[in-house]
This record gives sequence, structure tokens and C-alpha cells, in this order.
Amino acid sequence: LLMAQQAKVARKSSQKEADGNIQDFVAMIKKELGKMEDKIKNAVTAVDKGCKDTYANLSAGCPVYASNTSFLPSGFDGDFTPLREAHSSCRSQISSRKQEMNSCKSSRESLILQEHTLTAQFRSINVFESPEECSVKGTDVLGYLASMRDHFDGKKTTWWSTYYKLENVTQNITKWNCTEKELAYYDKLTECSEKQLALEETACELHARTKEACALLPSCFDKNWKGYSAQVELANATIQDLRFEFIAVKRIVCMLDAFTADDLEAKIEECMSKKYSGAAISSECVEGFLDASMPSFITPDVCTKGITSILHPNDANFNETEYASQHIAAGPCMASCCELELYHWQTYTNAFVTSEHYMYDSDTNRMVTFTNMEEAKNACETMGSVLCFGIYDANCDGPSPENPVKIVKAPGIDLESVKESSVGSCVQKLMSGPGTTLTTTTAQSCIYEIQYSSSQAPDEVKTLTVEHQEYGEAFRFSGCDNQELDEGKACVASGAQNGVRLLKNRYGQAVATGSCCTSETNKVILAEAKQCDGYKDEYTKYSSMYLTASNLIRGTSYHSIRAAQIACLKMGHKCWGLFDDKCDMGNLMLVDGDLNITTSTMRESHQKSCVYEKLKV
Repeated sequence: LLMAQQAKVARKSSQKEADGNIQDFVAMIKKELGKMEDKIKNAVTAVDKGCKDTYANLSAGCPVYASNTSFLPSGFDGDFTPLREAHSSCRSQISSRKQEMNSCKSSRESLILQEHTLTAQFRSINVFESPEECSVKGTDVLGYLASMRDHFDGKKTTWWSTYYKLENVTQNITKWNCTEKELAYYDKLTECSEKQLALEETACELHARTKEACALLPSCFDKNWKGYSAQVELANATIQDLRFEFIAVKRIVCMLDAFTADDLEAKIEECMSKKYSGAAISSECVEGFLDASMPSFITPDVCTKGITSILHPNDANFNETEYASQHIAAGPCMASCCELELYHWQTYTNAFVTSEHYMYDSDTNRMVTFTNMEEAKNACETMGSVLCFGIYDANCDGPSPENPVKIVKAPGIDLESVKESSVGSCVQKLMSGPGTTLTTTTAQSCIYEIQYSSSQAPDEVKTLTVEHQEYGEAFRFSGCDNQELDEGKACVASGAQNGVRLLKNRYGQAVATGSCCTSETNKVILAEAKQCDGYKDEYTKYSSMYLTASNLIRGTSYHSIRAAQIACLKMGHKCWGLFDDKCDMGNLMLVDGDLNITTSTMRESHQKSCVYEKLKV
């Protein structure tokens, strides 16, 4: 409206004077406006090009991988076999080196003991008494002299005999120098530790490089896509501003045309009512943003499936899968990626502590007990070895609401204060440092059904159930108790002063009781594991199905289904079940229990393989 008013004033002024150069002036202004329009379009072109360039560079700086790309440490070809074999071979030599060292030390100690005995013997005979020690009957001088001669000849013979024996033993001791064998043993231990470290450090680096590379891949494209989105947003704002400028130029040109029109006011009205389009000011890149997508990239299989060649050394199952399953006695992990624990626990079986060593809460004056072993250990580790000596488990079968474990306070107690238990109690002592890594693939919590008889009724078989026992445990009745167990006290009250007979495992822990300790005796007839780690000794069969080799436990092969079932039960939760490649009982392998096997993991078999799943309780 303001422009229209100014146009009218300008036209009236021009009418009062000569037309002059008004048309030339309008032409000059329109020429400048044309230049402005060209600049706007050039700016649009530049914005669109910048946006397209950003889109074209979405992959810039991002790595390009294939599906089989792996991220191996420098100088490593991905095959752990040489490292494993070097470590395994080294560990296999330790026992012989240790045996040589111990045999040498034993022989030397035996010779030293002989030397001490012969030295004492030699000293006892290296004394010559007077002739008066000769016992002579009568007053015959010649007889006396003969007796003295015989006596001292015997002394001389014994002296030289003992001397030569002592000399021989002493010379042999010098030959049994065990220093070299001892050094060879410890050198071998050091060598094996270095080979174990090489294996674990390589595994650490492989996992670290893989994790870093796999994380970088999507983050790189995400970063570039965010940059592209920001560029599009900025370009869109610029395009909008240029579009407004373009429309303004078009409107000004229309008003300028009104100066030369015959009907000024009509032309101005036309300019004011006209709607100008900014469609010419647009960007293909901005308008196509909603249809654009992030460039596709190949994610290596190792990023989705993980590293299958070896577990991370800090994984809880590393020792079992890498060492224990191969019967390798490895040391604790010292690789850079392993976390070392401040404490470890040492179990002392057949041990108990008296009540004055129990810990009491200073606020409530109540005994500190726990019904969960992990909570008890955490509490003790939090206090540290200065305040907490360990944990007392009266039945050595873990805590329960009925029989919680007790915290033993540290001040005023040491291992000498721990007494021997007649019922198989145990003490778990808090020890500093990570300790020695002990691994096992044997189930530690099995339920046994035990059948036993009595001497008074040998044909009558009784059955009892014993829980929380290691697979392969052996049981026998041994000893009696009349102090620690309620059953023993009951037998004493009934007249059996020795208490109750104890059923013990091979560690000497009392796991159950039998008859009172009288002339009646008990005998174990059969002990059979029925469940281990929450699994039954029962299986579900899947016919015409198979599992890939990656799901099987390496080195397991059995030629009868019962042998395979026993091995699987023994491994507890570490064994998921069995695989028979031809379903003919000819070659059965164990299925790894750590891989979350389900029926969806199985595949249809064309050679009639079959799979056996171990049933949970």
C-alpha cells in the first residue's frame, strides 16, 4: 500500500514536469532487480548443491566392511590353535617336572634321615669301654684275653661297618642335588604363565578391537546423518528467506511497470491483488529429505553374533571352557582385561568355631547370621579381613532359614583356634588376594538317594535323601556324635551314650544319621544321584533333528547313551543334552549348556540325526 501511494505521488510529480527520463529510470531499476533475482537463484543453486554434497558424503570417513571382516590384533591370523597348543603342551610338562623335583627331594630327605640315624648309631658305638666290660667266667687268664679279643674284634667290625654305611649315605646325599630340578620346575611354571598370558592377552585385544570397531560403525553413519539433517534444516530456512526475497522483487517489478502504464491506479490495484508464486525458488535436496534414507552399510557377522573363537578372558565361563574342559590346570588370569578380586574364600572342612567367636550386632546385640551365602560373603568382604575372619556353616550345605550361617569375627581367632568337627561342619575363611583359580565341570549340587541296611535287620532296606553333594560322591557310616546333633542327644537320652551313627561323604562331612551307636551297625547298599544342578537324569528325544558343531562341547564323544547321560548329568547345568549324529548310539556328543539352546536352534536332519534334551526338575 505504501509503495502504491508513493507510485501515485511520483506519477503526479512527473505529470507536472516533463516526462523526462522516467522510462529510462524504470528500466534501470528493473535491470538492478533482475540482477537481484539472478543472485537469489544462484544462492538457491548453491544451497541445493551444498545440501546434495552433504548427502553424497554420508559415508565419508566411515569404515567399509564385508560380512566376514574380523578385527584381528597386529600379527595375529585369527587362529588360537597354536597359542592353545603351546600353553597346553607346557602345562602337560609341569606334572613330570614337579614329580622329578619331589622325587629328588624325597630321596634326599630319605638319605638325610638315614644319615641322622647312622650318625647317631655311629656315635653310640664310637665309644670303647675298658676291658672290664668283657664278661668272663672263672679265673682263666687266657680265656679272659680271648674273650677281650673277641669283644673288641666285634666292636671293630661294627664300627667299620657303620662307618662305611654312613660314608656311603653321605656321598649319595651330595649327588642328590635338587636345585636344578627345582629351578627347572619353577622355570616351567613361569614359561607356562607367559604362554597363558600370551593366549589371554590376544583374546583381550581381539575382543577390545572388535568391540571398538563394531561400536564405531553405526556411530559414524549416525553422526554423518545428524550432520546432513542439520544441513537440510539450515538449507530449508535459507530457501524460505530467498523465496520471500524473490516474491518481494516480483512485486516491486510490477509496481515499476505501473509507472509506465496508461491507467496507473488500475495497474497498482492489479499489483496489490496479484498473488506471486515462489515455486521457482526451491531445492530438490530439501524437498526430497523425507524420502531420503541413511546409506546402507554391511555389518560384519562378528558384530551381530559376537566372537565365537574364544570367550572374553574376564567371562565367568572362560576358565571352564578354555581350561577345565581340556583338563588344563591354569593359573588365574593376569591379562590386562581381567579384573582381579581383592579377596577369595578358602573352605576348611570338618571344622567349627566355638560361640565366643561369633559376631554380634553392636546395636541390637543379636548374632550376625545370613540365610544367603552371597549376602554373607559380601558383608564379610565389606568389613574386610581385619574385622571378619569368615563364615561358619554348621551343616556345610549352605544357609537356609532353619540353619543360617554365622559370621565369625576376626579379632582373637586364627586357624589354630578352629577346632575339628565330628559332624562335618565347615568354616569358610576370608583370604586376601585373588587366590588360585580352580575350575571344574563337575556338578556341585546333586540330590542322592541312599539305600542302607541295619545289622539287626539286614533284609530291611531303608532309604534316605541327601542334598547338596558333588557328583560322584561316596558315602559310608563312620563314627558317632553325642554332642553336636539333636539326633545324637536323643540317642544319649535313650541310653546309647555314644550318640547316633553318622553317614559321611568322602570329605568326612556328616550328611545324615543312622541308628543309635549300640551294637547295631549300618551299611550303605546303594547311593545314586537322581538330580544335579536342578536337572533330572531324564531326557526328551527329538528325532530327525541336528545341532551345528558350534553348539557342541569339544572333545566329548561317547559310544553308549548311558555313558553320555552319566557324563551330562555329571556336568550339571553345563550340559544341555546329547547329540547323536546318526541316531544309532555310535557317536554321541554333549551339547553346551551355556548357549541357551532351544528347539528353534535345532535344524531338520536329512541323515536322521537326533537330539536329547536333559529335563529340568
